[in-house]
Amino acid sequence: QAASTTATAAAAAALVMWGFFAVGLVVMACAIGWLLRRYAAPSVPYIVLATTAYAWAVSMSIVLITPIDVWAALKHQPERGIGILWRVTYWSTQVLTWLALPFFQVYADAGDFTVGGRCLTSLKENGLLYGLAGAAGAVGLLVIVVYERTLALSDLPALGMALSNTFGLSAGILLMGYGLVEIPREMWKSDPGHLLKWCAHRAGRFAEDVLRTTNELESVVTIIVANDKQMPRRDPLRPYMAAISTAAEQESPVKPSSVVASGYDMDTLAADDLEYNYDKAGLAALRRRLAAAIHDFKGAHAQYEEVIRQALDQEAIIKCRQLGVYEPPGLAAGEAGWRGYAARALWRWRCVGQPIGRKVMAALLVCFSGCVVWSEATIFTGGHPDLSPFSRAIRGSLGSEWGLQLLVMMPLAYICICTYFALFRINAFNYNKLLPRTTTGAALMQNGSLMARFAAPTCWNLLHMVNMDGVIDGQGGTTVFTQNMGTMTVLPVLGKHLNTYLPLLLVVHCLLIWLRLWDRLAGACVSSKYKFDNDDVDDQYTEKGRLLIRKEGEALANGLRIGEILAADDLELQLPGLAGRKREWGWDWVLLSFGGWFCAACRGCSARLEYAGHAVLSPSSQASAGVQPGVAKKRTFQEHSAVLLMLL
Repeated sequence: QAASTTATAAAAAALVMWGFFAVGLVVMACAIGWLLRRYAAPSVPYIVLATTAYAWAVSMSIVLITPIDVWAALKHQPERGIGILWRVTYWSTQVLTWLALPFFQVYADAGDFTVGGRCLTSLKENGLLYGLAGAAGAVGLLVIVVYERTLALSDLPALGMALSNTFGLSAGILLMGYGLVEIPREMWKSDPGHLLKWCAHRAGRFAEDVLRTTNELESVVTIIVANDKQMPRRDPLRPYMAAISTAAEQESPVKPSSVVASGYDMDTLAADDLEYNYDKAGLAALRRRLAAAIHDFKGAHAQYEEVIRQALDQEAIIKCRQLGVYEPPGLAAGEAGWRGYAARALWRWRCVGQPIGRKVMAALLVCFSGCVVWSEATIFTGGHPDLSPFSRAIRGSLGSEWGLQLLVMMPLAYICICTYFALFRINAFNYNKLLPRTTTGAALMQNGSLMARFAAPTCWNLLHMVNMDGVIDGQGGTTVFTQNMGTMTVLPVLGKHLNTYLPLLLVVHCLLIWLRLWDRLAGACVSSKYKFDNDDVDDQYTEKGRLLIRKEGEALANGLRIGEILAADDLELQLPGLAGRKREWGWDWVLLSFGGWFCAACRGCSARLEYAGHAVLSPSSQASAGVQPGVAKKRTFQEHSAVLLMLL
């Protein structure tokens, strides 16, 4: 009878445990569906949506598995299903982030006209990266074999896990440190005047992007019209040229027909621009350049429109606070009913309550970030003594299954948010932002790849934070994570010591971020693209942005759409220099033979590299630079060095 009672209690506890996981799956499915519906461009194929959804699902599933894994280990109730789920999700993330998604990402971005051509382009561009990475890996493996003389062939999976975890932990610590400091700092800055200033800075910067991408798209469409005009009707490449012209007419905001109607001067085009139609590869490069120009154009306009609307909202909030009248803009005066009351209550909250609420939340997040940093800094103690506040809270809630799992999920979710927040605040990843209804398939898959790359190392790092990376409390219980990722201990440096002592650097890193010294140090070593996007701004962008916000408000009042004033003929007179200066050719051109080939294939760092605002070079320029047709443009010398050091 006692055995039956114990079995019944264990079954009930397991039901509660899996209930938490089931609720998490429902929330996860809703979140993925909402993200795809909100951000994916209408032209994204269903296969790309399905691949991205699967990448997000398995990455989030690893996060959901961690709380129930910890609960089962503390209760000494091993669940076979957790091990199966872990292996499926973990190895799915590894295959997706290192093989499948990079292949499909280049495939979706390629301009070839056939499935085989796109596959070949993807294999070429990814093959170059993996060839270099394989050569570096072979050298590293040789060093490890010499250092660890007991390493056997059966230890190669553990070696692969250790290398993947090393990358995820090293990059994740840097990203997480930024988020731990900047998320509370941004939450604290609740003053509408400061938020309006930040919106003005971004408005000025995004307006420059709008003009740059508009010029590029107009240039590409003009090139298409010129190449189409000079190609003979019976040319074998005529069907491919017609496909490009049709795509431009249907998908491009700047239509070839409007370019022809307004007239164009072929003398303004460079000789290289008329050489795309010499072969099929050149036309594929032109098609790829067109797709990139359309995406950049739509993305820049979406960002600009979003920040202008935010700025106008902040102006309205400031005006209401000054007058003491909290009537929401756009609401008819005296409108009654529950809609009117709800709108007024929400607007009053935004004007009065939200600034206070943000400061309270910022204070709580400061405490939470401090607990995370302290827990990371004390990992080396191994739980003797147990100095982690999260570990003590989790072990003190063994009587409540859901309470324990929530206590595990809270710090895990927070460090995941901090990591991904920082990832998309790096200037180099601006191309990869999720923009409403304009995000391309390549950008979606890059998001999925990055999420899969950091999911497992982040969860493994949390288990170190709560002192559950080995035998728990000396009672023989271990998590499924430990049983699998613990095999990395065959490599003491990468598999064990790195996870224990590398988090100590988080303290120094957070201090540098807090004192605003990190960007200064990074600026002295790498390109500005690898600096974090800072909101402490008061420059020429801010001044131009303030003028643009005022003009956009006047234009909206006159019935115009946001962004139309950027097409005004007198814009350059009113805002001189808004379009920016052209970049000069530097030493990076001298080093194209070395760095260009490397960076063009580095899909993990950039889905498409740019130079002077163009996505790809024309065929003759590619030939003179020693670059295969369709390959992206080159980075600067500092960027070459940064990417090379990241790989090594």
